[in-house]
Amino acid sequence: MKNKRFSIGSDIGGSHISCAIIEVDSGELLNNSLVSIKVSNAEPKEVIINAWTKAISDCKKHLPENSEFVGVGLAIPGPFDYEKGIGLYDNSNQKFVDLKDVNVKDALSKSLSLPQEQIRFVNDATAFSLGCFWYGSGKGSKQMVAITLGTGFGSSFISEGHAIEEGHTVPENGYLWDKPFKDGIADDYFSTRWFVNSFNEVSKEEVTGVKRIAELAKEGNKEAMSLFNEFGRNLATCLAVHLKNFNADVVVMGGNIAEAFELFKPSLYSELKSNGLETPFKVSVLKESAAMLGAATLFK
Repeated sequence: MKNKRFSIGSDIGGSHISCAIIEVDSGELLNNSLVSIKVSNAEPKEVIINAWTKAISDCKKHLPENSEFVGVGLAIPGPFDYEKGIGLYDNSNQKFVDLKDVNVKDALSKSLSLPQEQIRFVNDATAFSLGCFWYGSGKGSKQMVAITLGTGFGSSFISEGHAIEEGHTVPENGYLWDKPFKDGIADDYFSTRWFVNSFNEVSKEEVTGVKRIAELAKEGNKEAMSLFNEFGRNLATCLAVHLKNFNADVVVMGGNIAEAFELFKPSLYSELKSNGLETPFKVSVLKESAAMLGAATLFK
């Protein structure tokens, strides 16, 4: 019998790294293997690399005996040279400033005593979508669009398991956040700050997050309900042309705004229909593990 193949999927955020051991073929996540370490992206590079090394090493101790270890996949926000493993952070989003021009692949290869080919990187939004495509709500689809609706607006276009980032069927780089929309760019309209700012402009109550606006909408608050309707219409307007171009058979959503899907679903579907589309939208079932699972698929 062939040994099972395992990789470590790592999800790197602005304040933490989470890793788990994942069986590459089935996507099974070993429950006892989850390791999460808090580390701020503002720390010096040595502190960051040490924290990542510790998390991955601690996780690796849980590898099943007689299994084949194929490598470590890391989902990390850009700007980053994913092929070479070099940070390109230029302070434009105040993240990982000390990793600018740092060869992270080389640093981790040394600190983990692993060959460089066993360390691979992927954009965090792409990792989320690959996880959904292979193991989550997008399983069984051929042409999947994944979007994350949270602090920012992430997107990824997956065709038969591959992220498509160029060509006439997708927006440049597969990104939607930076494309012009209404009076600004898409990121201005499909993020937490749009909800919070828009609501605070019209409401007596000051809110700090979407969760509270969703609670108010469910209680029948007119301003809150109207915002979710507007959000749904806007999202359909922004996505329609891209869903047609890509011939998408499903859209999978993640992020905290996606949790309120029922509130913007009617206006979204009705606006899509007026554009001649009936593409189904699904909320990701993988939650926090999506990016780790997606990073593990780099060894599929």
